[in-house]
Amino acid sequence: MQNRILNCERAYSPSELTSAANYLNQNFTGLDFEQIRQRLAGEIQQLRDDIKPLMNLALEAGDAALSESAQPYVISGEKNLLDVEELSSNMKRLRELFDLFEQRSSLMRLLDVSSRAEGVKIFIGGESGIATLDECSVITAPYTVDGQVVGSLGVIGPTRMAYERVIPIVDITARLLSSALSHKNEN
Repeated sequence: MQNRILNCERAYSPSELTSAANYLNQNFTGLDFEQIRQRLAGEIQQLRDDIKPLMNLALEAGDAALSESAQPYVISGEKNLLDVEELSSNMKRLRELFDLFEQRSSLMRLLDVSSRAEGVKIFIGGESGIATLDECSVITAPYTVDGQVVGSLGVIGPTRMAYERVIPIVDITARLLSSALSHKNEN
């Protein structure tokens, strides 16, 4: 066993690193580095071959969805940010956040990323990739209809929010919404 420091093109969150470590441990235990490298290269090539046509379709559909003005998109409770001391004391920051809510594309991309994740996803500060949210945290969870992901919901708040309370609320809300939508679909 060896420890090495790898220089990467971007910073990875602790949850991404944990996921990668779990995947490697689960799939490559007992193999030497060269065997792992060859196997990963083969898997990556196979995935590229399998997914390329689907990615082209998804990109076309995504472009069309982002350009539609009537896409289903709801923001609610944004006025609650006025009650958060860390945010309400900085009017410029609040204005930037409200501007972000008005422009759909950045938030839609973030919600799209979270809809592909399993369960609750947490973005702290810059992890969201949205400069306006650098001093905020975003907690999201996908919701489904009959097992198919159809959207994502989330909470935006200060980085020092009560995660132990907000995470279960987001998770339960997504589950309840999924259940309600699935039951509605049955009728």
